[in-house]
Amino acid sequence: MVDTNTIGKGGPLRPMDRRAKKLIVPELTGMPLRDASIVLAQAGFGPPVPRYVEAYAAENDVVGQAPARGQLVDSSTPVELSVAKASWVRFLPQLYQETTSGKNGLLHEFMWIFQQLHDRVTQQVTDSALLYRPLDTDPRFLEWLASWIALHLDPDWPDEKKRKWLRFAPALYSMRGTKAALSELLEMYTGVKPEILENQWPFEPFRVGVSSEIGTTSTILPPMNLAHCFVVHLPVPASAISDDQIIRVHRVIQAEKPAHTHYFLTFASDEDTYELQPFMTIGEEALSDSDPNE
Repeated sequence: MVDTNTIGKGGPLRPMDRRAKKLIVPELTGMPLRDASIVLAQAGFGPPVPRYVEAYAAENDVVGQAPARGQLVDSSTPVELSVAKASWVRFLPQLYQETTSGKNGLLHEFMWIFQQLHDRVTQQVTDSALLYRPLDTDPRFLEWLASWIALHLDPDWPDEKKRKWLRFAPALYSMRGTKAALSELLEMYTGVKPEILENQWPFEPFRVGVSSEIGTTSTILPPMNLAHCFVVHLPVPASAISDDQIIRVHRVIQAEKPAHTHYFLTFASDEDTYELQPFMTIGEEALSDSDPNE
């Protein structure tokens, strides 16, 4: 969107500035750092910026915050949290632990850098089990987790829907190859409940002397056993589904159907297209697109 009021004389167009959402900073002091991060996320803020300090409080408890509680700030404002920690400087010789004169203050602050980096890596290793839990894993890992169970996630789906089907998909493997499993998967990808007609095929075979009407039953097909055939009918017009979705539907059916079966995909607007129209009729005058006066 372009704001025409920002066009200067001879200057280029500039996009309209979007105002960030205003949020109230919640009370975080006294909470463990993990709980404070959850509260911030629920309030609409991004991850906090922790800063380690030595304080008379339980380790990893928040002892200070900036901005303060109750302030109205932009949602993009970083929230800095002072977190109680025992400094690694205690492992150094006694000479370097003294900070009364302030001459070792720089050393204390310098040690915080390595301690914070170490704790960040340690926390990632500790939380690695969460990567395999659909409801808790980071959204960046949803596609990777889906690849473990051969599940394709649509990029346009919200994260909630991706997590739901990641959790539900393994249960479908116990009934894979059945009508119920195929129906559930197709409904997941298309948003509509399909109708699966077993032991059916939309065309009649061409049999000389039995059913051989030119233009009506003249479709040449390989031998078809109706016991191994089924029709998948989606109750929506074909125009309502994109080409990418149709390709995905075919891939789902191919992956889920038994290998020895054949299927035919139909749509709500295609019901009348099964009757083949003759392109030539013997004994009747052929219609011409040319002008009859010529």
